[in-house]
Amino acid sequence: MAPHPAPLTLPINTQRLSLRDYTNADGPALAAYACDPTYWEYQRSEAPTPQQIEGLLQMVVREQGSPTRLVYFLAAVRKDTGALIGEGVLKILNATDRQGEIGFGVAPRFSKQGFGFEIANAILDTAFGHFKLHRVLAQCSTENKGSLRILQKLGMAREGILRDVHFTRGKWWSTAVYSALEHEYTKIKSLKTS
Repeated sequence: MAPHPAPLTLPINTQRLSLRDYTNADGPALAAYACDPTYWEYQRSEAPTPQQIEGLLQMVVREQGSPTRLVYFLAAVRKDTGALIGEGVLKILNATDRQGEIGFGVAPRFSKQGFGFEIANAILDTAFGHFKLHRVLAQCSTENKGSLRILQKLGMAREGILRDVHFTRGKWWSTAVYSALEHEYTKIKSLKTS
């Protein structure tokens, strides 16, 4: 793999969703759920303000044009309604060693409908399929039972727990770390389709 991998062709389409680059026009829809404290229940930080979301969105849109793009922060949009329901994230952590990380989130009103798995599955497929990564990791709070179930359903291996690694909102947070390796990918794909 070259130090700067070939850009990803978007959108990534799943059965019900289209994962595409964010645009500035997504600001109100993104803020509508990303500023909701419920969305941040298992995150290590407070819910952002609308101004912080706007700043993040502007930065994400600016970075999309980078010829050395290594981070894909993608809007997950329903094909049937066009509603922005969450996001998928793929970071190339080390292009030379082919290491990456995935993340995903779903707006509270769309939770428990299988969208989290659908997003995470598409991002993991892209990490191994397009970017030919060797190792892909994912992390979440040990209290986030929904995300833990998704990572297990994806077939990722639990590497361990990083105990009390962050102190915020008045308490210590532990992080569960999962990963998948490229030689496991074919087996993981067959398990997901069975």
